[in-house]
Amino acid sequence: MEVTRIAQDVQVWMATQGVVTGSDLTAVEATVAPLMQQIGAKVVEVVLGGQKLGYTGSSRPCACGERQRFVSHRTKAVLTTMGVVQLERAYYHCPACGESSIPHDEQAGLDAGGLSVALAQRAAMLGVHVPFGLASQMLEHLTAQRVPDRTIERLVPRVGAVAVAQEAQHAEQMATWNAPPADLLPDTERPKTVYVAVDGAMVCQLEAWREVKTAAVYWDDAAGRRHARYVTRGESAESFKALVWSVACRCGVETAERVVVLGDGAKWIWDHVARVFDEQAIHIVDGYHAAEHLWACGRARYEEGSAELNGWVEPLQELLWNGAVRAVLERWNAQRAASRSPPHREAIEALITYLSNQDDRLAYDRFRARGLDIGSGMVEAACKHVVGVRMKRNGRRWSEVGAQATLSLRVLHLNDQWEVFWAQKPLRKAA
Repeated sequence: MEVTRIAQDVQVWMATQGVVTGSDLTAVEATVAPLMQQIGAKVVEVVLGGQKLGYTGSSRPCACGERQRFVSHRTKAVLTTMGVVQLERAYYHCPACGESSIPHDEQAGLDAGGLSVALAQRAAMLGVHVPFGLASQMLEHLTAQRVPDRTIERLVPRVGAVAVAQEAQHAEQMATWNAPPADLLPDTERPKTVYVAVDGAMVCQLEAWREVKTAAVYWDDAAGRRHARYVTRGESAESFKALVWSVACRCGVETAERVVVLGDGAKWIWDHVARVFDEQAIHIVDGYHAAEHLWACGRARYEEGSAELNGWVEPLQELLWNGAVRAVLERWNAQRAASRSPPHREAIEALITYLSNQDDRLAYDRFRARGLDIGSGMVEAACKHVVGVRMKRNGRRWSEVGAQATLSLRVLHLNDQWEVFWAQKPLRKAA
């Protein structure tokens, strides 16, 4: 292709149109870019205008068993990344059942809206990361195409519903323990240790604040680089456990030498999520969360920042880090018997109950000796990065459906599955 010759012809055409470019790069770029978009849109029209878009003959099969008849070619204005393109597509109608179809739109993955797939993909990507109004502004700045914020606000939940359904389909496989393939890993990668870290975050929805459960499944590759994949849902622990299982399977948990489940002391994590992994899985209560319980108990008796508080907690924390939970419990039982302060005694009783319920999940000496993570920082960061950054903006209240659709799309992007998802033509599925 004589690209240089084409560029020279464009330069001559610009001159005939009275376009002045000058010699400044920024000014020339600002002048040429919109012209190239206009030319690009017209090239798309010319290329597609020379084809019988979606025409498959005088009739085509209908879902009702009869045949749809070709009626005419109908015009559709589509806003693309280069501007508006007019398309002529074959339109079919079934006189038996009344159903109609436009084969080209089905094949191209278009919905009834006026956005091209490429532009809708960019709009949705921005919409799951920033507020819809800002997404509209950014999209216009980046592509020079104006898509109203209300359009993006409607687009994200429609397409996100497809992502939500796909997550559910993977999770349904747990009923037969038919593990999905490890498609969230690079082809040649099989991690030896897979961590499943679980936590929850609160999101303000229309009805009330509601917990959104999040799991970060992560591993280190051969070069020591850390990778993570996520799932987040506003569902019950019973439903959420299947979603965690499916993502963990897609991250290679079935072939890993070690599986580590990390979480705080929340009962739902250990009673539901942790139990979907085999008996060899290692369960660890976040060490920093356990230590915070020590400090909270100490604050019930001593002032914050005081030497007495530090002197009371730090030796106990050292015992905890060294796996001496029995010794810690013995000291607290003695403290409880000696304490004359009802608030302090209640705090000690709560602490004893908390630690007694954790079984072997507090064996930090053994965990550290094996080089295992003892903190759930990955999932705590995920609660902020995956959920909080988008969901917890001032004044924003989400519907249950809108919140989940946005989160599921956001997870797709963070899990490096964005292009794979859009290749499945979600606009048509959402129509």
